[in-house]
Amino acid sequence: MPIFVTFIAMNALTTTEPPIDRSHDIAKKIISDLGLRPTQNRLAVVSILGDAQNALTHQELLTKLNGRTSQQFDRVTLYRVLDWLLANNIIHKVTGHDRGWRFQLNHTDATHRHAHFQCSHCHTTYCLSDIHLQKPGNLPAHFTVESLELNIKGVCASCEKQVS
Repeated sequence: MPIFVTFIAMNALTTTEPPIDRSHDIAKKIISDLGLRPTQNRLAVVSILGDAQNALTHQELLTKLNGRTSQQFDRVTLYRVLDWLLANNIIHKVTGHDRGWRFQLNHTDATHRHAHFQCSHCHTTYCLSDIHLQKPGNLPAHFTVESLELNIKGVCASCEKQVS
């Protein structure tokens, strides 16, 4: 079931509403459209991930959540929400340079068949949604591909400008 995400370039939108209200409404639509229950914790996490320009670690999410919402999130609650979002294909995770997970909202390709770029300087992980991976055609019988992962490592544009 494809997931429609309209968060891309969220920061570029001009609106009279505060960004949290708009991203909260979009988060509610994403979860509700799947026939799932949009709890406040789930909405808060999806809103943060929707506004993010890159994949976030558990600690980065926790810091953003506790700085943006009136309720205080603890790490266990966040892990539970992330597990639920992963199980329902709303987000995906990718291993970072430190072997820690980074989380990002799924794009319309809920099968997660795209590349990631990991900057060796700032350690930011970016989804490269325009690089689509193809399923291998010669898998053994009764093998099913659920996801493909390609991690490209190098220097991002921001770090490249600083080095130059």
